[in-house]
Amino acid sequence: MRNLLLSRDETAARIARGDVMVIAGKEELLATLPRGTWIGGTTGYLMSEQGGLTGSDALFCTVIESALQARTVVLPAADLATLASGRFAHGLTCILIPAFGQAHQRYALEAATFPDLFAQPVMGWIAGVAVNEIGVRLPLVFDGTTGTAHADAAALLHVEVAATLQPMLDIINPFESGHGPAISFEETGFSATQCRVDGRPVLLSRHLAETGQHLELPLVADYAGARINVSIRAVDPDTGEVTFYAPVVAGQAYHFARPLADYAEAFAPHAGSGLQPEQMMACNCVLNYLYGSLEGKRTSGFVGPITFGEIAYVLLNQTLVVGWTELAAAAAA
Repeated sequence: MRNLLLSRDETAARIARGDVMVIAGKEELLATLPRGTWIGGTTGYLMSEQGGLTGSDALFCTVIESALQARTVVLPAADLATLASGRFAHGLTCILIPAFGQAHQRYALEAATFPDLFAQPVMGWIAGVAVNEIGVRLPLVFDGTTGTAHADAAALLHVEVAATLQPMLDIINPFESGHGPAISFEETGFSATQCRVDGRPVLLSRHLAETGQHLELPLVADYAGARINVSIRAVDPDTGEVTFYAPVVAGQAYHFARPLADYAEAFAPHAGSGLQPEQMMACNCVLNYLYGSLEGKRTSGFVGPITFGEIAYVLLNQTLVVGWTELAAAAAA
């Protein structure tokens, strides 16, 4: 894989020559690209080798140079469970979903139950807009094959790679659970009013106010040994409803995360792949970008789109996801 920060015309030239790509940037740029083997998603923020970029007129392009074949598919929310049906025998799937629609919610709640989801790497992100445009502009994903944009469907790019290569994924979550009380919920979903704090029923908004909880820190839970974050989107002062960027799971114990000392350095390790950031597909959460004041700052180990959710098989939040291909063990032997 190869990451490039390109102008609209440079991107169009790569599409015309047949490059297989995942592209991130402004709607106005993505909408003018020619047809080809690519998918794209809107974002108001990019992380380049020069640092974080807000409102850039460049496009962030990940070229999948190892692709033998590739095809795009658009799946509405009702058909997401068929995600694996269009795969090649050996490869990976890239997936982009617009924020806040039914496709986003269904993928978040149900992806782990999709048939054969975990048989091949599935990596991608939730498309968004600049934070000051939430509610004003719709996040969109694009199918380069048809030239169409979609506000509530998943854009997939199924890719075939040689049998000598193995697609790889890694999740880098710098947040660790704090030592505060355990918080649990009665229902699974993207919002909650009531919760239990160390088993006691309380209003979640009241608990947040009384404890002075920093809302930039996610709730962290242990899912079979993996630390999974749920970030707070908003607290309604009138109803007390707390909304999240990813769903909380009923019965799961959560703790608020410990603060990070340095956001820019928190994502430095990348699974020991031995690759440079420009050689890996990656995405990082918009909350990390904003709370870490990463505009204009360089980060060790990451370049890529800034997103409203990260996908490594299932939906993640406030997490760095990276993907790459490496020589398969059998070929190496």
